[in-house]
Amino acid sequence: MRIKVEGTINLVPGQPAIPFVIEDWWQMPDQYKTTSRFEFGGKKVNQTKALDGDTGWMQFDGMAQDMPKEAVAEMREQKYAEDLDRLGFLKDKGIDLTALGQSKVDSRAVVGVLIKSKGHRDVKLWLDKENGLLVKREHRVLDNTGKEVAQEVVFSDYRETDGVKHYRALAAYRDGKKVIEAKVLEIEFFDKLDKKVFARP
Repeated sequence: MRIKVEGTINLVPGQPAIPFVIEDWWQMPDQYKTTSRFEFGGKKVNQTKALDGDTGWMQFDGMAQDMPKEAVAEMREQKYAEDLDRLGFLKDKGIDLTALGQSKVDSRAVVGVLIKSKGHRDVKLWLDKENGLLVKREHRVLDNTGKEVAQEVVFSDYRETDGVKHYRALAAYRDGKKVIEAKVLEIEFFDKLDKKVFARP
């Protein structure tokens, strides 16, 4: 799939939020590319990061290089959590599921499931009690300083595209503070993507 979103990001406390546009390409289970465009310090910045199997690369303002192993590992871990959004794990072996009972996200009644898998951090998914759509994902990530923090992503405004209901708005929080607010501009689904999409330039 390909998804394009726009919004604001604020990872530095006390600093104003920065507008951004992000375009992501997915081919589960091990190919992913994200391109972000934003303005920082009066300068327009273009940045791309990609995973292709066990390797990764990044490109900053036209200069491409291999991604360090630690960065590849963290990006793969975060993509693992995001891939769970599609609920494909229900047929996977080695996945341990635990019901979390009922709760509320904003005004929506939700039911939760804790997902454990060897070699990965735990992930909690909260689904709308009425329609089963994903409302929130909780997991731990490494921030820009390498510190592990709690991340929550809340999804809303579901609409149908090619027979698939997909969120059109999201907000992300780290340790309880909102860091991203975004809306979906475009979304496409494919049978298969060309391998060139993920190849290093």
